[in-house]
Amino acid sequence: MESLTVSSSLLVPTGDKRLTPAMVTALWVIGDELDQKRIPATIRDAVWLEIPSTRLRGSEGRSDNVWLRECLNRLTGLKIAGEYRGNPWGAVVVAEWHIEQAGAVTRLLIPPAAISAIRAPETFAKIEAFAAYKLQGAGRRLYAALADKKRLNQKYWIFGVDELRDMLGVADKVSYERWNNFRQWVLDPAIAAINDFGTVSVRMTPEKVGRAVASVRFDWDWKTIDEARVTDEENEKPAVARRKEDVVREAPPLSDIRNEQSLEEKRASSDRIMREAGFLK
Repeated sequence: MESLTVSSSLLVPTGDKRLTPAMVTALWVIGDELDQKRIPATIRDAVWLEIPSTRLRGSEGRSDNVWLRECLNRLTGLKIAGEYRGNPWGAVVVAEWHIEQAGAVTRLLIPPAAISAIRAPETFAKIEAFAAYKLQGAGRRLYAALADKKRLNQKYWIFGVDELRDMLGVADKVSYERWNNFRQWVLDPAIAAINDFGTVSVRMTPEKVGRAVASVRFDWDWKTIDEARVTDEENEKPAVARRKEDVVREAPPLSDIRNEQSLEEKRASSDRIMREAGFLK
């Protein structure tokens, strides 16, 4: 079970109930089973799992499965919801369960949306790795600084403008001494790249002392599971295809009926003219 850690903070914002320790333990086991079976987060069909009940109960669970039944009932009633590419969705974490073989085995039916939620940490880790590779220059430095604050459970951070210039490696650039230039050519592109490639959504707010910008506040939020799925899908595309709608192109027809009809009409018209002129009978 060390191969996967399920963060309740990723599920709770989209769910209608808080996760108990027993529910988190069950999700760890379910996630580990999905991992061992190599079930992808993007699967479209529900999956049946057969798991030893002792694993789902955990080391502190009762041997008679009383607590396990209560845990499974709660997971069945745990609703999750979201909006993926503009289309709303809803599901439960466990769609159906059966305790069989005198209580030794538990069969669970996991809907595809729940699989995506349970596998979310893996998706987020994949995006983090891609962002670390893809971001360049100021974007990479800013992302590293914000990620460090995010790991400290901070929701925002304020940097002085001079501190920010130095941190982003442009303190010696005269052209970036003016705030407007610094923002337009360094900060705005860095934030746009972070929001495009990373796992957080970042907002920037300049703070003034008098008429001059003295510091910059950065606020960030975890992307939702659906936003992370979209980011992951976009990261898989070539650069020229990012953030572009997929276009379905129809194959050309095997025969151009319109052209054939046009040729026939032209021949008929030509024959009529020739006939009227006396060249044809």
